[in-house]
Amino acid sequence: MTTTPSASNFSLASPEEVLAYIPHALGFYPRNAVVLLIMQGTGLAATLRVDLPRTDSGGAEAAQWADQLVQLVHKVPEATAVFAAVYTGQTPGDGHDSLPKHELVERLAPELVRSGIQVRDAWYVGASRWHSYFCLSDNCCPAEGFDLPDLALTETHLRMVVAGSAPEDHVWDGSGVAEWSNKAAVRMNRKILAQELSGTTPRESLVKDWAGLLDADPAVAERRLRSDDVLSASLLLSLNDRMIRDILPYLAGRGTLRAFEAMKEVLRATEFGRASQDFSDFLLGTAQCTPDWERLERLWFFCRDLLGVAEGEETSALLCLLGWVNWAKGKGSSALKLFGSALKNDPDYRLAQLMAKLVESGEMPSWVADPARAWRLRLEGRLSA
Repeated sequence: MTTTPSASNFSLASPEEVLAYIPHALGFYPRNAVVLLIMQGTGLAATLRVDLPRTDSGGAEAAQWADQLVQLVHKVPEATAVFAAVYTGQTPGDGHDSLPKHELVERLAPELVRSGIQVRDAWYVGASRWHSYFCLSDNCCPAEGFDLPDLALTETHLRMVVAGSAPEDHVWDGSGVAEWSNKAAVRMNRKILAQELSGTTPRESLVKDWAGLLDADPAVAERRLRSDDVLSASLLLSLNDRMIRDILPYLAGRGTLRAFEAMKEVLRATEFGRASQDFSDFLLGTAQCTPDWERLERLWFFCRDLLGVAEGEETSALLCLLGWVNWAKGKGSSALKLFGSALKNDPDYRLAQLMAKLVESGEMPSWVADPARAWRLRLEGRLSA
């Protein structure tokens, strides 16, 4: 599942504009999924992507699937309506009633309406044509549907690209990061540090290295990360300490002072207070705060870059951190892919196992459904339809 808040100031007055917007909202082109654009009045509040049930799924599984979607839609405060787009990869038949997955739409739409959610329209989206599930005669639209225009030429796509959005063809799995030219030097320094610190873990110093990058100007921090072999080695070494690994999202999302307070409480292990409780709630997505999205974005990019020099357990830790940030943004599908890559790297990596189960269950952070606290595409204005 992926839930992403809206961007803004883009008209969704036509199906073509809606279909052009969806990949940008998700960050990738959906396949074998239903995408719901969730409205609050005339404004777009969130975009929800959920895998379609298996082809051979029976009535009970389809009913459970529809019920899950209704519950997820109602997690968005004051949701009033949805647009639905179904991506199957299947070829439709010749009639209006032969669209792929029409039985799922016929089950889902009434459930949404009964729960108080209006279904504005529902579309089958193929490789070259689209068709409304609610169009049942030639008086409404041709039986073969409508030609799917080149979405790359739509106003919505062009404006999103100008604003910096670039959806991927597939969900990124953490691969493809270029190896650093100075990897040998970083790995050598990593080995020297490990020998020097054998038997001790200077957690405060290692966390300060991360905090210094997060607090610095992003361009300056990026240059320092790539050019300072000892610093990069220190960051990699820190990933083998689970306490440090787990504190990093909190360090980014809640700030340096809170992170050090929480770490001190957790390491005492005798008396947990408000700081350690806030730390735990934040990692589980139940905190009522607004994450610092700019710092979390920086953490994501640092972790992605470090994949070009990481090995072994470091790689698994980085993939989990990347997955957690995506999960915090509401990008559940992307997060699950990264946790899966961590498990391919190490099937016994516990954090990846736990987070994969959490995402597979449909659990998302509390702030994802709250437009005032959720991550948003950094675009100006407001989406409307």
